Amino acid sequence: LQVNQRVSDIENEHLKHQNLQKELTALKNQIDPHFLFNSLNSLTSLIRDNEPATQFVKKLSYMYRYILQSGNSDLVSIREELKFLESYTYLMKTRYRERFEIEVTIAEELKGRKIPPLALQFLVENAVKHNEISKSNPLLVRVYSKENSIFIDNPLRPRTTMAAGTGTGLLNLRKRYLLLQQQDV
Repeated sequence: LQVNQRVSDIENEHLKHQNLQKELTALKNQIDPHFLFNSLNSLTSLIRDNEPATQFVKKLSYMYRYILQSGNSDLVSIREELKFLESYTYLMKTRYRERFEIEVTIAEELKGRKIPPLALQFLVENAVKHNEISKSNPLLVRVYSKENSIFIDNPLRPRTTMAAGTGTGLLNLRKRYLLLQQQDV
């Protein structure tokens, strides 16, 4: 009986330790975003005379905040996603300049509909990641609506050297849609 009690006590202590560890991790995750936002605000004040750099930091800050806030949501409005995509596009255009273009034409009546967070950005990022982008072959990504659907279209020009990836991104997005909408994408 004493042996069983001792084992039970050890198991309880182990569970308490695991719970404390989870609480500590949760607290650290709350502190890190706060530190990052403060650092980005400080950086903005340091570079205030450089408007492109200031805009870049503001867009990056917005993106990080959106990722944190939307992480708790299964669905967000297309309008919110388009605003996020605008910030992502700014960062990509800063990086690739005239080698990257994006056209977004979504019917106003669809903007209130819901989609999984980061879905549009992920698909645009996928096009950037897997296609050649050069001065002689700039990448044009089109995000548009037709009837009740949204399409992301780009020319297929596979990179000669592929960027590292797990290959599970599109599968993950497809599964999210199946779970949330009971339909394939």
